[in-house]
Amino acid sequence: MLTRHLKVSGVILGASLGLLATAPSAEAQIGDLSPVLLVESGPSDNGDYRRMVFVKFLSGNRVGVNYKAYNRTEFIQVPNSTPQDVISACANGAASSLSEIRSFERAEARAKRSGQRPEVVRFCIKNIQNWEGGNRDKYLNPIFEGMPHAASLNN
Repeated sequence: MLTRHLKVSGVILGASLGLLATAPSAEAQIGDLSPVLLVESGPSDNGDYRRMVFVKFLSGNRVGVNYKAYNRTEFIQVPNSTPQDVISACANGAASSLSEIRSFERAEARAKRSGQRPEVVRFCIKNIQNWEGGNRDKYLNPIFEGMPHAASLNN
């Protein structure tokens, strides 16, 4: 039952990532722009997984929808628990650079190899051109790197 819910949620998130990229927002959507995302990675609350990722779709200074993921394909919609000041900082501040995200990918790989516990890291992704044309993978894959693709592939 839970696995079915997780798989359905993953399909919904996949569709949401695609649909929300083209949905109108408070900011003008010109061409293929990313939605405003606050992405958090940190230690997992499930012993079967090393870390988990939260993907928060922002609408202004609030979280429109929040998903938790233990792997790359199964997302669970959960209530938001991120402090408002963190959400506002993303909504009103600078976006994370691709180099910051890639730096995290390298640091996380080193931490995993040395057996260190993951640290909480946050990224603000917004106004990325060519989102559906390839930049979605370029920005999100480094954050999900090292996580299993599905629940049956726990590592």
